[in-house]
Amino acid sequence: MGNWRVLQRLGHGSQGAVYRVEDVRQPREHLVLRISLRAAEGRFDQWTAQLKRAHPNVVLLHACGRWPRPRSGFFYFVRDYVKGQSLPNWMETVNPTFLQGAAILSRLALAIDDMHLRDVWHRDIRPENIRVRDGDGEPVLLDLRAGGNEEVDTLTRMPLPTELLMYRSPEALRFLRMNWGRRGVRYHYRPADDLYALGATAYWLVTGHMPFSPALAPDLLHGALEMRRPVAPHVVNPRVPPAFSALILRLLEKEPDSRPRSGEALNAELVAAVSAGARSIWASRIFDWCRDEAGRELSPLRLLRPAAPWEGGSGCPRLPRVVHFNPPHDKALLPFEPPPWCANPVPVRKCPEEPMGPWSQMM
Repeated sequence: MGNWRVLQRLGHGSQGAVYRVEDVRQPREHLVLRISLRAAEGRFDQWTAQLKRAHPNVVLLHACGRWPRPRSGFFYFVRDYVKGQSLPNWMETVNPTFLQGAAILSRLALAIDDMHLRDVWHRDIRPENIRVRDGDGEPVLLDLRAGGNEEVDTLTRMPLPTELLMYRSPEALRFLRMNWGRRGVRYHYRPADDLYALGATAYWLVTGHMPFSPALAPDLLHGALEMRRPVAPHVVNPRVPPAFSALILRLLEKEPDSRPRSGEALNAELVAAVSAGARSIWASRIFDWCRDEAGRELSPLRLLRPAAPWEGGSGCPRLPRVVHFNPPHDKALLPFEPPPWCANPVPVRKCPEEPMGPWSQMM
């Protein structure tokens, strides 16, 4: 595959496969190659260079292309191989302190800010896309396949899984709900979208749960994300410093202007919160370890997480859906089908050359 020699398969799924590779010109440097299983997926041009200028806490993108044919082959991209654990695995094995958790968020906030200053959005910030690097313990943002800007569009184009709704900002979901079926419209990402996703990640970090139940039906989940205020993290987990809890809730505000203006502003607020708090509170671990009946810590160690904040009912509103129907001559050309919770009396024909869902088209 060009200059890339495949060494090991790291994993595969419905969207693509991931391999550990090396550049034949520099055989000792191991990298990661992801290749799509969708022939129509992926685009790259001169604007993609903006994604290669990585911050130290953003994985470095080395190359992208198509294989085996340069024009019609399967899309792939090559990034750094980051030695370390995913954020969920790191949480399970380390059970960090609140100070360590705040430092992780601080580093990520500054990395996101660096991307935003170059007019690049990540658009897929979540715990599974964050790796804690061995050696220095620095967090690294992975998976730029949804990253881009207004010129680049996205590095890869694909239907986004339903679980990613949990990390979409209320304004993004509102746009989708109010523009369903409208051709040619597209949501314009802003820094506030990435900061909201970082807030959802922070909520999970200190409580062990998402702000709202991922088991909710999509329309109820839309309503909760757009309208409901999540339970405060310090109510779910009494260990959480109140100042930390308040800052996470600010990141999850429904209106983007109510969130911190930038990653730098978020970093400054984190530093101020830690400096003003009692060191003993910030130095305590986020969770306790599970113990046996005698009070001894179980081996292997397991985290004792609090109960989910959404257990015992949802109470989520059902918001009205606005569906825009196309003119009669366009009815058979809709590029995507409606979600399962949206009744669609219009006959729809999928476009075989563009097998994408509405999130790919509009967001």
